[in-house]
Amino acid sequence: MSQRVRINRSGEFLAASEHAGAGLVDAGSITSFAQLDELLILPVVRFAADSFTDGRALSLARQLRLRGFNGEVELVGDILPDQLPMAVAAGIDVVEISEAHAARCSEAQWIAKAAASRFGYQQATGRAGASRASGAG
Repeated sequence: MSQRVRINRSGEFLAASEHAGAGLVDAGSITSFAQLDELLILPVVRFAADSFTDGRALSLARQLRLRGFNGEVELVGDILPDQLPMAVAAGIDVVEISEAHAARCSEAQWIAKAAASRFGYQQATGRAGASRASGAG
């Protein structure tokens, strides 16, 4: 198995963890949110995502937090730096990516994306509702 790079909520690269390789839950194997209840007793839950296009681990992390999980939630998979704010918002504490992926996506990129004030598809503006108020649109 190749080396892995761990990234915290601030986008900083971390040293290897004693959790690496242990307790990995394949996000695709969870077919019902009720299955998450058996994970509530664990100190660390590590979800594996097949690729950056697989959002199931984010949904599962969010549901696990909504069920009251207070331990550490990790995502193991090569997500993109742009996805870090979404992962954090879903309740993920650490993202673990391959060393090869870390070579393509530098620590500076992760830190910059973690520092972004929001995530989403539309640019925020200071004129909320301005187009509706003026009758445009």
